[in-house]
Amino acid sequence: MASLGTKLLNLRHERRFSQTEIADILGISQNAYNKWEADKCMPSAVHLSKISQFYKIDIMKLLDNNEKPIQINNDINGENTVIANTNSTIHIQSSTSLMEQALQIQEQISKLSELQLHLIEELLKKNQ
Repeated sequence: MASLGTKLLNLRHERRFSQTEIADILGISQNAYNKWEADKCMPSAVHLSKISQFYKIDIMKLLDNNEKPIQINNDINGENTVIANTNSTIHIQSSTSLMEQALQIQEQISKLSELQLHLIEELLKKNQ
């Protein structure tokens, strides 16, 4: 089946747009859009969503190319996640500091939830 770049090219040609016109609609440069169509790089999730909305096509249909399932492997220290398919390998660096910040935020949310529950209990006691 067709790659994402080929699908983008076909969709654009079907609707008779230039790369510049589509790039302007998506708020990117024509050069960036050209790289997507050439399968030199991949649009971000935000841009995939915009493309999906613009062409009225499901994101999964854009991304599906009937390849082997994506495999995720973590190296020993957990710092590097590799997502691979038959066409390419994408390296995603996980940030320890981002993970720590996410945990801190989750702890704050838990504390706020506990406080909220306590306040509700106190209000219920007062109303009885």
